[in-house]
Amino acid sequence: MKKDFVISGVILFLGGLLLFFSTNGFTAFTMEAQRLQDLKDRPPEFPNIEVVDNKGRKYDFDEFEGKHMLMTFIYTSCATACPEMSSNMKYVYDMIDPALYEDDLVFLSVSFDTERDTVEVLDRYAGYFEADGGSWRMLRVPDEDDLEDILDMYGVTVIPEGDADYQHNTSFYLIEPDGRLGEVLDYREVGQAVETIEAAVAEDAEVSAR
Repeated sequence: MKKDFVISGVILFLGGLLLFFSTNGFTAFTMEAQRLQDLKDRPPEFPNIEVVDNKGRKYDFDEFEGKHMLMTFIYTSCATACPEMSSNMKYVYDMIDPALYEDDLVFLSVSFDTERDTVEVLDRYAGYFEADGGSWRMLRVPDEDDLEDILDMYGVTVIPEGDADYQHNTSFYLIEPDGRLGEVLDYREVGQAVETIEAAVAEDAEVSAR
């Protein structure tokens, strides 16, 4: 009986060690969590791409270097998750005082439907959610290779479905000022998103002030 107990204990211990090392020290218990952890651990960089915003302005993505970015990935003809995600983005946008964070935070909605989401379409869509084109911008990525780069960098999966729809990730992506993925947030948890964003911005401001 005692021998069986010892053997069981050894098996559990070895199993625990295997789990520890295979999940990066218990920090990731699923393949998705491990994938996100790997994205966060990438060296800081900004995707070397050109974007166009809903006001027709063209610039490189590193325009946003030095700021936190709250990003979503959308397509404007989406009739399900995207409108809800954008509505919740507006809730977050309205709950954060722009006077406190205008130099440290920008909201970005990035379209992956480059064929249909023209500048005019994006600007009309921005109007539905009162995105001002400054502190909250709707972006398109004209070059398909560039679009693939930014989707890959932040772990976004987009799969065409039929002639007009897509299956895609539905999350808030909080990007750090150096371009690294900071957090992937549940877009339905608006209050938690606000707390996470404000804490991240305040922490960086405190570090910069030292």
